[in-house]
Amino acid sequence: MFRKQSLVITILTLLAAAYLFSIPAAGKTEQFVFPAEIAGLKLSHFSQGQEAIAKISRLHGKKIAIKNGYVAHYESDRAKAMLYISESENREQARKQIDLMRARIGKGTRSFGHFREFEVEGRKIYSVLGFGQIHYFYLDSNRVVWLAVDPAVAKPVLEAVLKVIK
Repeated sequence: MFRKQSLVITILTLLAAAYLFSIPAAGKTEQFVFPAEIAGLKLSHFSQGQEAIAKISRLHGKKIAIKNGYVAHYESDRAKAMLYISESENREQARKQIDLMRARIGKGTRSFGHFREFEVEGRKIYSVLGFGQIHYFYLDSNRVVWLAVDPAVAKPVLEAVLKVIK
């Protein structure tokens, strides 16, 4: 009888441990999977983690406080797009980053102008022109998404990205 109880307790303990290890830890970063193609542009290369964080920080000209980053380059013979995703610890930190970007870029800079704000299916999207591209940025939960895309394919690429990252 004692051996059966011991065996049952051991099995229940192992099942409980397996269950607990299968639950994502608070603050754990999920890996983002980039689609192989977005609106006719094929994924050329991507980076994530520290490599992507370094690229995103270089764009800001300083190290930014994010827990993870993702960068993807899409292209075809006629157009290209870059997708930058910075993942914060929580939605509030990501919101602060968006607000800071809006405040700085919204006034116009040497690099960006023609700031616009619009909504797509209840989501606020911000856009600016610069470096020969249209740049869109928006908040997605605890992520800030920045899309730099050639004007010829801007609308279909933005629509595709909004479907993928929601």
